[in-house]
Amino acid sequence: MNILFVNANLYGHINPTLGLVKKLTERGNKVDYFCSAEFSGQVAKSGANWIDYGRGLNLFLKNYRPTDRHPFYMLMEYILSYDEVMLPQILDIIKERTYDLILCDSIFGGGCFLKHLTHIPVICSHSSFAMSHAPVPQRMLMPGTQPQLDHCLQVLNRICNCYKIETPALEEVFISRGDHNIVYTTREFNGDDAVKEPQYLFAGPSMERTQDTESVDLSGIGSRKLLYISLGSLNTYFLEFYKICIRAFRDTDYYVCMSIGTKCEVTQLGEIPQNFLVKNVLPQLEILKKADAFITHAGFNSVNEALYFGVPMLALPQVNDQHMTAKRLVCMNLGLSENIKEISAEKLKDQVQQLLSNETIKENCLIISQEMKRCANWELTAEKLEKYAK
Repeated sequence: MNILFVNANLYGHINPTLGLVKKLTERGNKVDYFCSAEFSGQVAKSGANWIDYGRGLNLFLKNYRPTDRHPFYMLMEYILSYDEVMLPQILDIIKERTYDLILCDSIFGGGCFLKHLTHIPVICSHSSFAMSHAPVPQRMLMPGTQPQLDHCLQVLNRICNCYKIETPALEEVFISRGDHNIVYTTREFNGDDAVKEPQYLFAGPSMERTQDTESVDLSGIGSRKLLYISLGSLNTYFLEFYKICIRAFRDTDYYVCMSIGTKCEVTQLGEIPQNFLVKNVLPQLEILKKADAFITHAGFNSVNEALYFGVPMLALPQVNDQHMTAKRLVCMNLGLSENIKEISAEKLKDQVQQLLSNETIKENCLIISQEMKRCANWELTAEKLEKYAK
């Protein structure tokens, strides 16, 4: 079977898919993977053929500026503007090659349009919550509500007029429901009762991706609690927060692994305490296997990886679905949440102590860990996807 996977340039959207791609190629399928150059190595290691998303999208990403800053409208404006540039490239690829199945990212894959532009089955890959409705009231989707919303509708109409297809509601673009769908969590954690099998396949997090960072020696931890701190890979310029972490946990009984991303340098933090390991990038899965607690930006992918290993979390959400993910953690008694702008060394230390002493959270994390591991059967997932294409 020949498969085209359409994705973008973000770790949180690509990492969850790599285990699936690896299993699909192991089963004899040929996968072409469309994404940015920085992921070409990981794509190749998964057995797929990387397709560069080229100059047009690179220029778009470099030059794009939103017309306003409303959180939901800004996301929709970006999705639609991205799709407008990306779709011609995907359609050119489809003309040149024969595919039996298209897998596309639910945010950056144009699935809402592709299922009307081709006769190929389209499966949407949901790297965040799969939803049955938009996270805003219907009145906020009405034309004339706000200039940025009107610009979204202009771009949507322009795309549909260009390809002579019926214009979907803006909510449909956001939901991005394919002919079938794959979600990288459990149905319980996804939490939307209207999103269910068989149209949605809950596959759990991908734990089979190839590690692209050096291993770390954690043999010296001893009996100390291992605390992992990471704000993801995108919005990581939080120098003062990293300094707060050092003040909070310096010379304590915790051993702290702290990933600070690529926008800060370790030298900017001053003297690093002996109970800290600080690097720009750390092997997240390797550390989560042994971690006792995780201070996280609440990215959907990171949270599901931590839940797979049963690690309680302190969520410090910043943007988009991170706030939804943090709320879900608190609602299900899997962690705590704080405002990163209001955090102090004292509050941070106190919250971690509360997290580690909360037996209900610990027990719930172990329960969902077992569910995640039962759910993450890539052999079965790949088999089901193959059946969808027939």
